[in-house]
Amino acid sequence: MAKTLGLLYSFDRRTVVHLLLIIVLEVTSTQARAQYFQFSQFNFTPQRINPALVATSNYAQVAFVYRNQGTDGGFRLASNSLNAMYPIQSRTGNRWSGVGVSFLDDRSGQAGIFSTQEAGLSYAINIAVASRQSLSLGAKVLYQGRRINLDGLYTGSQYIPDRGFDESVSPGENFGELKSDYVTFSMGLHWQIEDKDETVAGYWDISFFDLNRPEEAFITAWPLNPTMVAGGGLRVYQRRQLSIFPQVLYTRCASNNVVNAGAVFRYDLIKSNKGSPYLDLRSGFVFGRSAVLGLQYQNDRIALGVSYDFPFFYNNVANTGAIEVGIVLKKEIARKKKQKANSKQASVAQKPKKLSAPVGVKKPPVVVRDSSAVRKDSLHTATMSERLRLKQDSLAAMGMAGQLKHEPLILEKATLRFGFEFNSAEPSAEAREYLDQLATALKDNHDLHLQLVGHTDNIGSDKFNIRLSLARAQAFRDYLVNAGVESARIVVDGKGMSEPLNDNATPDKQALNRRVEMTIVYNK
Repeated sequence: MAKTLGLLYSFDRRTVVHLLLIIVLEVTSTQARAQYFQFSQFNFTPQRINPALVATSNYAQVAFVYRNQGTDGGFRLASNSLNAMYPIQSRTGNRWSGVGVSFLDDRSGQAGIFSTQEAGLSYAINIAVASRQSLSLGAKVLYQGRRINLDGLYTGSQYIPDRGFDESVSPGENFGELKSDYVTFSMGLHWQIEDKDETVAGYWDISFFDLNRPEEAFITAWPLNPTMVAGGGLRVYQRRQLSIFPQVLYTRCASNNVVNAGAVFRYDLIKSNKGSPYLDLRSGFVFGRSAVLGLQYQNDRIALGVSYDFPFFYNNVANTGAIEVGIVLKKEIARKKKQKANSKQASVAQKPKKLSAPVGVKKPPVVVRDSSAVRKDSLHTATMSERLRLKQDSLAAMGMAGQLKHEPLILEKATLRFGFEFNSAEPSAEAREYLDQLATALKDNHDLHLQLVGHTDNIGSDKFNIRLSLARAQAFRDYLVNAGVESARIVVDGKGMSEPLNDNATPDKQALNRRVEMTIVYNK
């Protein structure tokens, strides 16, 4: 009895509250592992979501996230996460697997009384299921150590009635440190689809953690319940520099369910190509707990993020407000394969066209040569304006010689195949590069006019495809107008699926039919 009184008297009221809360949290986690902890910026901690995510990007990256969370008990929870991922490519440059490591340090209570340390290793392989679609299967082994250290919370002395604490007499109790160490195994499956810019347009995944159910308790052995994490997201809107990507993350352990639903609002600061900087406004609502707002800046080298959790519609004693800050350093692993096949499908296929002479006028012997393809390297040089200028000068010379009348003539004709996504009119990064060069050429040569005709594959109704083909041509026109070309110089039309280049028998052939026909007209 004296030992018990001594222990009770050695604690002040605030310390007792802290200790009781920690014990409650420990008992809760021992019984059901009710809360598998997730960071609010979970895109910075992918290995806590699914080990398969280490093989879903061409970027090697190192990420650090710090979270500080307040509670009604007056103490704070501090969590630090460090993880790294590296994609593994084949000799042909295809990403076929990935490896990752992760570390976590989580401390709570006064002077970090309760602490958790984790170290994990993840590995995943990729399976190509369709064009720009991949399925990843991952596994993870994790070591976790948990500690409750009560040093400093009690006097370590015996309490003697009517005398107080006698430092020369031991209380006979040793609360020093309680430990729990175990190893767990996890597996996950992830599917995603990317657009031409290699930006994720949709995904779903599911993972199972702690499959081996290790014994984890400080006093008595208790099997750890497996945790299931599932999620998905889909880009539902994209126009110009704004896109909206709703997503949901669901966590279940025993009979406990946690749902985090929200959306990412992305704004491209420079709408050009892959790797351009953008801002993400991240929002979420954890049902029964809190709301989350965050802002992230990303480019092809670095990502910076900050978020804040706050009670919303609910009083959450375990979270009265939490702030997170994160940083990601990343670098794209250079592709080894040649871009010949990609550039052939995604660039411009053209056929030489002879100039049409007016009726009654002998055809000129000069044939204006069109380039056979707009290659990737030519997109970075301002040669189109010069080429069209030479053609103009040639026509002007023939007009002065009386060989041609001053009537509109076709100067160049091309089929633009920049890999339109199914049911999409959004220009790809390569298309925007080409349109930038075309806009420069049109602004340099004011006698040139443009005709744009959109086309589709054979999927969908005639009415739907007419609208889609017109939207594709209109998207190119809008881009050129925004770049400074007069709208009166551009005419658009849509043919739907009425003029296919092939029989649409395969997905690759259908992709070739999703195109815009461009005709440059000289009209002096």
